Parts: sequence; C-alpha cells; structure tokens
Amino acid sequence: MKKFSTTSSAEIMALIRTLGYKENGETIRTEDYMAEVFLSKFMRFILSFSVIRSLILAIYAIKLPGGLPFIMAKSRAIDDMLLQTLNDREKPEQLIILGAGYDTRTYRFRDKLTNIKCFEIDHPEMIARKRSAMQQITNDASYKVDDKNYVHYCGADFNGKDNFDLAWLVSQGVDKGKKTVFIIDGVSYFLQADAFKNLLAVIALFPENTQVVFDYVYADIFTGGIYRGSEAFKSSLQKMGEPVSYGINQQELMITMKTLGFELTELMSPKQLEWRYLTKPTGESVQPYGFLNIAMLRKKSAGYILK
Repeated sequence: MKKFSTTSSAEIMALIRTLGYKENGETIRTEDYMAEVFLSKFMRFILSFSVIRSLILAIYAIKLPGGLPFIMAKSRAIDDMLLQTLNDREKPEQLIILGAGYDTRTYRFRDKLTNIKCFEIDHPEMIARKRSAMQQITNDASYKVDDKNYVHYCGADFNGKDNFDLAWLVSQGVDKGKKTVFIIDGVSYFLQADAFKNLLAVIALFPENTQVVFDYVYADIFTGGIYRGSEAFKSSLQKMGEPVSYGINQQELMITMKTLGFELTELMSPKQLEWRYLTKPTGESVQPYGFLNIAMLRKKSAGYILK
C-alpha cells in the first residue's frame, strides 16, 4: 500500500489552508488558524503581506482551476462533519485520522474532544515532522496547545513491510470495541482500489455507529472524463511524484457500502460544496474542482466479518 501522504503534499495543503485563514473572505477562507505552524519562518513572513497572498491565489487560480476553492471548502466541510459527530447525543469514543499529514483538527477542537482518544496515522517521516512542529508550539498560548501527549502518533510505511489491519491498530492502542470517527482526507486517490477497500473493511469491524468521512475523485477521470480542474489536478500531482491512482463511481460506492454494512449519511458533490461554502449572500459564487465528492458513512451493524 502506498504511504498515506508525503511531506510535499502536506506542506502545500498547509499553505492553502493558511491562505484561507488569513484571507478570511466570504468564500475563499478556512478556519485553520494553526496550519501556518507547519510552514517555514520565511513563508510565514511573506504570507503576512496581503499583496503576496493575492499573487499566490492568482497563480493557483490559473494553474489549478477550482483547486484552492475546493481545498478551502473541503476543510470547512470536514470540520463541520466532525463537529456534527461530536455534538451528537452519543459522542464517539475515539477519533482516528488516517494519512493525517499536517491536519490540525485534534488540536483545534481539543475542547470538544475531552475524553475522546485521538490517533494520527501516517508515514514515519511525516509523523516525525509533525511531532517536531507540535512540540515547538506546545506552550504557545496563541495556538491553545497545552498538552502534546493526548494525541497518539502512529507511524507506519504502508508501502513497505507494515499491514493496515485491525491487529495493527490494536497494537497502536486503538480500542476495537469503541465507537470511532475516522477521517481520511486527501488519501483515497493515492491508493490502489484493493487498498482503499481494505481500509473500509477494517473500519467496518468497529462497533455500530462508527463513522468515516473521506473524499474521492470520480473514476471516469481515468477514462476520458473531463471536469473543471481534473487534467491540471492529475498533471500537477504526477509532477510532484504523487500520481493519482484510484477513483470511485457512485454505483461502486453503494455496492461497497452495502457489502460492509455502512449507510451513506451525507454525500457532498462539487455543486453542493459550492452552494454551501463558496457562495456569497448576493448569489455570486466561486467554482471548486468538479470531480471530487465528500462522503460520510455510518456503520449500521457489527455483523460484517472480515475474512
């Protein structure tokens, strides 16, 4: 299995989320006030100038049509989905972020994660960089991170000797009997089909009402389907050495869900993302990528057994 994420893509996502937080507009914005922690001091300095931020936004708008709006809107959408689960009457008991990269949700929502065990899983190199960055800001009041030990970092090279299965999760301290929320943000399209299906199959072994949130690209972008930004998306990642390798079609998703005992509780298309997060009160909107959905699944029963 390919490792869940790499340093280069993680840094770019942190840069874009930082741009969104600093711009703080009606549409081009995020709530990720911590993303800048993972940028170099020089990058943080130049992003303090609005003219530089505007230039970067303009360049990205040309090179990746719909890319920045999608990433910023997706950040807010997954935030909202997580908060929705945390505000349920029966809160989850564990949060597991797969391919965590420079995700900051375990820290930004610390006040709502009381008594919820948090795990971040990624490639060992990525985990080491994340640990180092978080240790440096533990006592920085502006980031409200006063305890660096409550997040459990788990490093594994899924493209090497390690296997992602229930036994491995348990070996990392995960409780297989607890209702859990899994977040898989920006990961599915870098895996092979069997690897991603195995991921969902392992999650299906967790108790009833366990939930999983993930984004995915449309399968037909590999067979001639062209959507807003799809060709630039594939080309840019290919150049970075992180080629897109897997897409999902709606029928396949429904079959996989049914087989594993999940129900679809939310499916956010590009149009829905645009309407909810990228449209001003005047009706003017910014278009995101046109080929990715965000899905939220809930485990219906504990009857499925992985063989």
